[in-house]
Amino acid sequence: MSGLSRLYSLATRSTGTPACKHPLMVHRSPLLGRTLSTSSRTTGLPSLHAQERRAGISIKSHRCSISNDATTVLSELPALVVVPSVLVGISLALWTLKCMSLVLFQNKIIYMPSLPPYTRREKLEDYQSMCGKVKWREESIISNDGYRLAIAVGEIGQDIDHKVKPSIVILYFQGNGSSTPPRLPLLSRAAASVYDATHSKVIICALSYRGYWKSTGSPSQSGIEIDAQSFLAWAADIYPSSQVIIWGQSIGAGVASTALATYVSKSNPAQPINVKGLILETPFVNIRRMLVELYPQKWLPYRHLWPFLRSHWDSEVALRKMKNSRTQVPPILLLPAADDEVVPRTDAAYLEKLCHDLGLAVSRVSIHAALHHQASEKPQGRKAITEFIK
Repeated sequence: MSGLSRLYSLATRSTGTPACKHPLMVHRSPLLGRTLSTSSRTTGLPSLHAQERRAGISIKSHRCSISNDATTVLSELPALVVVPSVLVGISLALWTLKCMSLVLFQNKIIYMPSLPPYTRREKLEDYQSMCGKVKWREESIISNDGYRLAIAVGEIGQDIDHKVKPSIVILYFQGNGSSTPPRLPLLSRAAASVYDATHSKVIICALSYRGYWKSTGSPSQSGIEIDAQSFLAWAADIYPSSQVIIWGQSIGAGVASTALATYVSKSNPAQPINVKGLILETPFVNIRRMLVELYPQKWLPYRHLWPFLRSHWDSEVALRKMKNSRTQVPPILLLPAADDEVVPRTDAAYLEKLCHDLGLAVSRVSIHAALHHQASEKPQGRKAITEFIK
């Protein structure tokens, strides 16, 4: 038997399958093969045909060996190793998917203007009967970047001449969910309480951020900051001689503090607004800190995603910015809920200490037995707001 035949037989026995031919052998011209073979016999060198056959046998043998080895290794792995490995792999994949979803859809998670369902279709008239003597109307403005913003305006004490006694104007920044109409009864009770205590005309204006209620656009921090500045400029133009109170609830507290800090930092605002007080109801320091405090477990993805946040609403930065401005900072009321299930209880205390360190006038009233959305609903909260404004 020739050497090539022995090599072929050996390869067949070792792999259990015939050694495959090299692809080039299929397309080789017989004439070219004879010519090369004749040339190789003449020169004494191995023919190209023989070289290709050897290469094909070697490659096929190597591939078959790797496949057999991999099959052997997998078949020898115990189930106690394979099953946990698969479960860990699936868990890591789901964890990664959740992280990516939180980053990509964070604005949908933070801002919820359509919850509960159909809330954007509600009307002021649906709640007017629950608002007592406060009469509400709808107005709209155009933001500095061209979006239409809806504003609900409520008044009590319309018969009082503002030239004799300045009106009190409350600019309200809502939380991250629902729309303005369901909040009208709460805001009406607060306005009536202030009216009874001061005997002044009270006007309360509630802004609907872009994407909320009847406002156009989609919510984001950069967009809402523009909305807030447009709102303050509108109030300064419409109520130039009134005493203005800025009131923000939850994420609205971050909007309110950021808006005031930006406004007072302007060297020459077009219409200076007469801000007499800043109310921060159920405030948090910033979104990053709240994520860490709410989810201390290191294996959860939330606390690790702060570098990718597009919304921060940092009240600490806003307060420091106010302090560094040339304008006198108005008194600040912190109104945390004692049983807040959303914002950590330590945040209001942290902001109070920060204000003291910065030399800002601040007071803190913790509302007993109040959940996150109940601080100003409780009589204690309403009284604290009234006393602060009075």
